[in-house]
Amino acid sequence: MHKSTVRQNGYLLLLVVFGLFIAWELLGFLSGFLGALTLYFFLRKPQDFLEKRYRLSKVKSTLLLLIGSFVLVVVPAGLIIGEVTARLAEVVSHSQEVLQSINAFITQQEQRFGFEILTTENLKQASAYVTVAASSMVGVIANSFASVAVMYFVLYFMLLNRRSLEAWCYEYLPLEDNHIALIGKELHSLVVSNAAGIPATAFVQAILAVICYAFLGVDDLLFWFCATAIAAIIPLVGASIAYMPLAVLQYTNGHSSQALVVLIFGIVVLGTVDNLVRLYIQNKWGDAHPLITIFGVIMGVNIFGFMGLIFGPILISLFILLVKIYMREFHVGGMTLPKDVAKENHVDL
Repeated sequence: MHKSTVRQNGYLLLLVVFGLFIAWELLGFLSGFLGALTLYFFLRKPQDFLEKRYRLSKVKSTLLLLIGSFVLVVVPAGLIIGEVTARLAEVVSHSQEVLQSINAFITQQEQRFGFEILTTENLKQASAYVTVAASSMVGVIANSFASVAVMYFVLYFMLLNRRSLEAWCYEYLPLEDNHIALIGKELHSLVVSNAAGIPATAFVQAILAVICYAFLGVDDLLFWFCATAIAAIIPLVGASIAYMPLAVLQYTNGHSSQALVVLIFGIVVLGTVDNLVRLYIQNKWGDAHPLITIFGVIMGVNIFGFMGLIFGPILISLFILLVKIYMREFHVGGMTLPKDVAKENHVDL
């Protein structure tokens, strides 16, 4: 009995080491795997509908959904990101001119209010920071496109083998069926809340912002729409990353009234819309705690690049969910799962 336990533990250790080695080598493709998992939760029910309603084969329904998701999700996101990336590249190549304009504006304000805001040393540091930050952002966004190919490659086989994949989870994951069903249900809520709710909030703010900008006669509305949409995804600061530089730009061009309107509109209207839409998402789909979102974004961007804005909070929320499942599975701290949870969370295979 003792030898059998030793062999079992040794074999388990070998599996863990081997699995960690594989995971380490595939770490660069993790964002692609997570992207595939995200789209999988959105497309599994439409695929089932196409197969039952229109009698499509698995291959045809899978290809149709892949093409549709690419056109509706990847292409618009690529156009928005590409527009902002092009401008960031211009910032990198003309960073000195940009900072000189900022310095002229600050000097004007210093003379107006009678105290020093920015020293020469701080300006040099700002110049280096802007160049590094803009170059880094361009690289991060470019790497996100490399994950799209992996995402669709993995997603194709996940949809093609959907039923066997879900059956495999029930068969081999070391958890009770009701706990596996609970993980699937909670993971679906997390994915919908982050992958659909966050972009939806950003899109609403960008639409309202560009209407205001058009009314004020702001040039280059496409860029400011894209910049606001991307900025609104970032927690805490949000759309202010876009409308505050625009307000400063309007002020330096002599349009002080427009600058004031942009600033007030951003703080009052966009800020209110952000809170209202997020509250609706929280009530409709469930939303992560703000701290989870903040730290998830910080972690996610470092690991996955731009796509980490969505995947980071999902990973932290999933970790917390797994801790809860562990406590329920092994009755740690007296936590148990109600008997009706298995029926409530049942997933039809």
